Amino acid sequence: MVRSRKSRKRKHLQRRRAGYELVPLTALILFLAFAFLIRSDAGSALENSLISAAGSDPLACSLFRLMLPARTEDAVSVPDEPAAAEPEAPPSPLNASLPDSEVYESAPVLPAAVPVPAPLLPDEGSVREITIDGESDGCAGAGSVYLRNETSYNIDVSELLRRESKVKLSGDGVQVLIIHTHGTEAYTPDKDNQYVPSDPDRTTDSNYNVLRVGDEIERILSENGIKTVHSYTLNDYPAYSGSYNRALEDIKKHVKENPSVKVVIDVHRDAMVTSAGVKYKAVADINGQRAAQLMFVTGTDEGGLSHDGWRDNLSFQLKLHSRLNTLYPGIMRPINIRRGRFNQHVCPGSMLLEVGTSGNTLPEALYSAQLFAGELAAILLEN
Repeated sequence: MVRSRKSRKRKHLQRRRAGYELVPLTALILFLAFAFLIRSDAGSALENSLISAAGSDPLACSLFRLMLPARTEDAVSVPDEPAAAEPEAPPSPLNASLPDSEVYESAPVLPAAVPVPAPLLPDEGSVREITIDGESDGCAGAGSVYLRNETSYNIDVSELLRRESKVKLSGDGVQVLIIHTHGTEAYTPDKDNQYVPSDPDRTTDSNYNVLRVGDEIERILSENGIKTVHSYTLNDYPAYSGSYNRALEDIKKHVKENPSVKVVIDVHRDAMVTSAGVKYKAVADINGQRAAQLMFVTGTDEGGLSHDGWRDNLSFQLKLHSRLNTLYPGIMRPINIRRGRFNQHVCPGSMLLEVGTSGNTLPEALYSAQLFAGELAAILLEN
């Protein structure tokens, strides 16, 4: 029986219609299966293959990217310390006694490909001594306590010295964490302490930078029975910018591993240099020995970052500052109170400690570190 032309055409249209209905359903199933595979660990190799196969075809690449999960390295992160706050990173020294001076925390680290000459012993007259005290620099305070307040806050020193300390040792876990936002900061070489710089006044060699100073603090605290962890992370290398953000992550990591931590010490060294290139070393004569002057940089919330407990931090620092300056007159420079918080919001025992300047020698810095750590241990054990 011969089919009519209309009959054959009608059946053909029905088959085509059924096919069109099947294609979207099949495509949807394949799309979902493919997306599931891509987003699973098993699909990482397939993902790379597809992106490679897409080549420079913008449409193919766009379609694949719509289905692929966001890569970690492509994600936009919101730093805890905004980039705008980074210029606050170098705490400024008290340089009222230094007319025509420039202050810096050393230049950014040079690229590895740029050769840096070995350090030379300083020329005569290129490093000068200075002892910074609050009275001659016109800072607020009296006796053993002076402040250089760069905020609009009123500071009641007497009340803060009377305030009960929130830093109390407890348990048998780690009590103190030592970290370094600018770990490559180093000192002026002497005949016994020379190093290969990573850039001027900096080195990645932990025998000669501020990590060595942190070692000395850790040693004294441990000898006094206070468990201490010292992080060797160089948060300023190879990149200087963003070092405070990286230091915060370093702090969080160690505090998470050691929730018993009561004190966080961020150990730095300062820098004072004139426009003529003359470095100043901040020194004090302690028991007939040259010691690098110390300085606390106290963070607040005035810069806009949350830090409700800054007065508790300052209270603890004031007590330690007063104790050190009473026992070792001249060892402490006035406390520098700043608008930025410098990662001191983590716990009431947080502090940023400047140990000397780039003009000081390593032995001067180590001597001061010993005196500091001894009195820190004493005040912690008393609490």
